[in-house]
Amino acid sequence: MWRLIFLLLFPLFFLAIPAQGQAPETAALLVQPGDTWLALSWRYGVSTADLQTLNPHPNRQRQPVIGDTIRVPATAERLGKLDSGAMGGVLATAVRHGVSPWQVAWDNGLPSPSHPVLGRPLFIAVGDAPPRQLPPLFTSLELSHAQAYPGEGLAVRGELTTAAWPSAQLTLGTAVGDVVTNGRRVVGLLGTGAFYQPGTPELSIKVAGQPLWAQPWRMAADKEWTYNQMTLTGTAAEITDEAIAAERGRLMEIWNQTSTPPQWTGSFQEPIANYLNYSSFYGARRSYNGGPYSTYHEGLDFSAYGGSDVLAPARGTVVVAEFLYVRGGAVIIDHGLGIYTGLYHLSGILVDVGQVVEQGDVVGKVGSTGFSTGNHLHWDLLVSGEWVDPMAWRERDTAAWILAGWKE
Repeated sequence: MWRLIFLLLFPLFFLAIPAQGQAPETAALLVQPGDTWLALSWRYGVSTADLQTLNPHPNRQRQPVIGDTIRVPATAERLGKLDSGAMGGVLATAVRHGVSPWQVAWDNGLPSPSHPVLGRPLFIAVGDAPPRQLPPLFTSLELSHAQAYPGEGLAVRGELTTAAWPSAQLTLGTAVGDVVTNGRRVVGLLGTGAFYQPGTPELSIKVAGQPLWAQPWRMAADKEWTYNQMTLTGTAAEITDEAIAAERGRLMEIWNQTSTPPQWTGSFQEPIANYLNYSSFYGARRSYNGGPYSTYHEGLDFSAYGGSDVLAPARGTVVVAEFLYVRGGAVIIDHGLGIYTGLYHLSGILVDVGQVVEQGDVVGKVGSTGFSTGNHLHWDLLVSGEWVDPMAWRERDTAAWILAGWKE
């Protein structure tokens, strides 16, 4: 009898022993802001060293890159928050979150609530989201893109624990924008430009020039840009680089101003209803009269009949309404939060500086004035003083995404 039982149980004994060298089961995770090695170790109940072994990289000091997909243990996740613990230690942290200080001490392996924290973050088992290391005073932080792309308008939005927030800047490598607040809501915008290089630049929130929080963000590989060979004749050929730079410098003083609150009320629309086709895309590398491809097209061109109506793509205030040397008939609209629309080469201007226009209002007529080779409308969109792709802005509906984070 005992022999029979032994023969039945003996194979099960070996099944219970894990296979030597067997790799742990893992799952894929798209990295979000605050998914640091420490936050992920709390989330999955493993050491930071184990996580880095699953995701080897020569620089073990580098945090997970936002927008990358990494491997994590395929185990149940712990939900909760990570508190810096710097504001009063365990007792004050427990009061802030409305939990027992003894529970906080237990969850963090401390002998008692009076034990010093020494600057280490504390895990608090509250809420229905995974723990993340966010900037101080932030309860949430989201990005408009999982991955960033050259030439696109980028944005962050979040919520604070307090409405008292200092002036701050948002940077992504060399790109710089403002962080603005509406009560406890916070929004930051960036423009990257079509020559921005792919890689993993650091996304940083700075206060008084000092980093408050930082994490690398994946700038995806270059898009498939088009190439334009432009032949300039007549008046257009007489416009010099010096004239282009002088006009741009004057306008940049306007484009670098950030007004609040946002004036637009929803998604942006195309600034012309009746056009033939897109005659040149944003970011197109350009060669003039056989020269090198050393510049790119800063907007989106619509081929259209002269005299066609030009419309405001969104609500805003007119800040330029005049005939310029390079841009010809020009209307520039301030939409708020450092977002500007430029409508150029107009044959007629139908608005005045200071006028508030609604989406769809007629602001001018299509023409071929200034640096132009034929009737068309040039639409450019600037975010934080940088030209970005108007088509991508509309396709991603970034404007509506920003508004959702701004409104309380």
